[in-house]
Amino acid sequence: MLITVAYLYIYLMRWVRRRSDAMKRLQLINAIRKSLRCSSIQLQKTNRSCILSSGTNMSLAPGPTDWCSNLQTLVGKELVNVEVMLEKSNVRICAIEPKLIVPLNGWTSYLLNQSPFDGEKSRDIVFVILELMQCNHEVQRNQLEELVNLVAWKSGRSFQAVAECTENGFCQLTRSFLDNCLVAQELLEVTSITSIDVRGQPDKMIPGASGSQTPLLHFQKLSGIQSSSDFNNSSQQLDQDCKEELSGMYSDSDCAGEAPAEPLEEIAPEMLTPVTRKENLHGKPPNVLVYCGKKDSSRLFENVRSIFAQCLNTDKYTVYHLKHDQVKTTPWLDNTTLLIISSDKVYDGVDEVFLKYFLEGGTVVSFGSSFDAKFVTRIQTNSKSSILTLSYENWSDATFICGRHVYETSLKSLLCDVTLTCLAQDKHRGNPVILEAVHETSGGVALLSQVNFDKDPSEMAISQDIFTILKLSNSIRFEILRSLFRRLGIDSDQPVLPSLTPIVLLSCSSKSKQQFFKSLSSRLKDGHLVSKDVTLQFITDDISLSAINVTSSVIPVITDAQRISILFDFAVYKANLKTKLIGNVMFYADVITTTMNLIESLMFSLPADIGLVAVATRQTAGVGRGGNAWLSPPGCAMFSLHLRVPQRSLLGERIPFLQHIVSLAVVLGVRQKPGYENLDLCIKWPNDIYYGASMKLGGNIVKSSIMNDIIHANIGCGVNVANKDPTICINDLIQMANETSRDDSKWLNLLSTEEVIALSLNCLEDLIAKFQSDGPDGFKRLYYRYWLHGNQRVRLNSEDGPEATVIGLDEFGFLLVRLSNGQMESVQPDGNSFDMMRNLIAPKSN
Repeated sequence: MLITVAYLYIYLMRWVRRRSDAMKRLQLINAIRKSLRCSSIQLQKTNRSCILSSGTNMSLAPGPTDWCSNLQTLVGKELVNVEVMLEKSNVRICAIEPKLIVPLNGWTSYLLNQSPFDGEKSRDIVFVILELMQCNHEVQRNQLEELVNLVAWKSGRSFQAVAECTENGFCQLTRSFLDNCLVAQELLEVTSITSIDVRGQPDKMIPGASGSQTPLLHFQKLSGIQSSSDFNNSSQQLDQDCKEELSGMYSDSDCAGEAPAEPLEEIAPEMLTPVTRKENLHGKPPNVLVYCGKKDSSRLFENVRSIFAQCLNTDKYTVYHLKHDQVKTTPWLDNTTLLIISSDKVYDGVDEVFLKYFLEGGTVVSFGSSFDAKFVTRIQTNSKSSILTLSYENWSDATFICGRHVYETSLKSLLCDVTLTCLAQDKHRGNPVILEAVHETSGGVALLSQVNFDKDPSEMAISQDIFTILKLSNSIRFEILRSLFRRLGIDSDQPVLPSLTPIVLLSCSSKSKQQFFKSLSSRLKDGHLVSKDVTLQFITDDISLSAINVTSSVIPVITDAQRISILFDFAVYKANLKTKLIGNVMFYADVITTTMNLIESLMFSLPADIGLVAVATRQTAGVGRGGNAWLSPPGCAMFSLHLRVPQRSLLGERIPFLQHIVSLAVVLGVRQKPGYENLDLCIKWPNDIYYGASMKLGGNIVKSSIMNDIIHANIGCGVNVANKDPTICINDLIQMANETSRDDSKWLNLLSTEEVIALSLNCLEDLIAKFQSDGPDGFKRLYYRYWLHGNQRVRLNSEDGPEATVIGLDEFGFLLVRLSNGQMESVQPDGNSFDMMRNLIAPKSN
């Protein structure tokens, strides 16, 4: 009896909860309906459990019932300038005034749905912008096409579509979105919906096209969005229509069976003029398609996309995956600026389609592919991929991964009206390995390369020596790739640096945050803290974030972290941080000039119990030792921190040791992690972190000032964690360890910048504490285990300078060497650098 009553009670409570939620959701829908005409309503998926966007007059912190309890307030305000997070559906809703107006010029109308578009429709019609992405999870699905009529699309960094629907349709759209089950054609998940007004007409993809098929699949194929389903499952009608649009594509070449053309006189590469490419007719970012073969192509594409993105102007080009099943079924030929073949084999006649594209004026780059055999006779020299030293333009000693073939030296073209030119040779064998093929009639250009510039050195990590050789040439690999793209008329300049972003104040505890504000209260004037290089503007009220201006000299500080989305996962950082003090308060910015200025502006105001660290994802003016520029790409762990060291202490009397402590802290932070002990991270004097003795992974800089017997140290540190190109990073070493071990039980997970920063700060605090208690001797013994210079023979000041042997660090942290006459001499780090290639300690050149 009691069990029955309990079940009835649970059922009743669930029914009441569902009824209550349904009523509250209905109120929300009604509020949206009221505001739909005067405001742009935006619904957006988010992984954060806090308010994300700006422009709010009220903040509703998410909680089990917060959004429900505040719903009546929303209705009263009709959602104007208000946003709310729904915890269960993980959706943010906000209203924007005035209503957004989107000009459709530059958008493309949906293929085969290109009747004249009427943007001035009845009052009942609502226009929306949809953002879509690949759906990677199984959900109960409501079809987007049943609720809206798709009008236009636009490719770029995100995939967007403009659609029209009724007011009731928009409310249905909202319900499905809140239930996390709104997808398009079971291929793409809708991640954002924004109601808008539209002006103008979208461009037509193919003038005069007509038909009745669903346009979204064309959008998906033309945009190159990867789906969770195979395109073989698309409708037969779609395949048939696509084939008709590509009529004649698969006919035999007019040159088939004819004798090869006579060899032409070879032209010196420096005398060649890059081919001028045709203009983009549709006003869209030109498409770069990458074909990666038939098997496992999605994984392979993800590997090569990051490589090509660093060699192309991504503000001008969008890199898409051309899947094997799309080659013959999608009308991509007229909408592609560059086709890249990144597969040694081509299947099912797709090479004929690629050849057709070339013969009709297209541009192709082929890396180690059998497609090359359409143009020239190949000679097999290896049974599998190997390495070669390349001679190309000004580069003659760089080593790269190569395919199994080279090209015959006579360069006889197998196609009529096609001229072949050798661009690069195997330095030792003399065989051509990079050719340029030009179709004299259409202007089509193909770069045929048996050098696999598309392969990362980790793919040939069969030994540490080969991996090191390839990594030493990695930056040249990117330089040559850019040179080859420029030869084709492709813009290889990298886009301008992103705009500066506000600072976000983060803390591990509310107590630390309160103490931080208390320490600054005497210096703040109208919320501004003024220093020599930068002024910090602390934003503590509900001012709209969109009204905030960020410059290099005046940087806003958002004190409520829930108001803004950031690229740094503070939860991961906090979970790995085990310090008592260092790093308990953080200044974070997505993009900033340099974190060093932030610490310098505050360090004399901070109390002893605040361990401030400044972190950025990108720096536009990072500072290195000796005034050198510090390159700061995404994936690099970059941080600055403030340390207080009593002048009358073991470390305070030997402050040059501090830069050595920081270097060792980064190395130990990684190598003391279980399983990561054998990663070859080392220390190069005076302040660099190296992979073995080969390549630099990071470094640090220490600036110090003394006030009231306290040394205030401003420490800047950067280490490559996940930015594997163009040189090397920690995750490269992890991948190499996984490849060479091939023992699943010893598999190592890749590290994040958040982890490495936290682990480094843990070790830094421990090392400083031990140095202060035990002195330098114990530290030096640990330091020598990871440094590169024990008993190393060097020359001082110049290549003709006196010879010396490196002994270690002296009692003050300077480099101790023994001259050939037996005399001991200390070398200060300031102004000097250790040239590993020449075993030379010389003044550092800026």
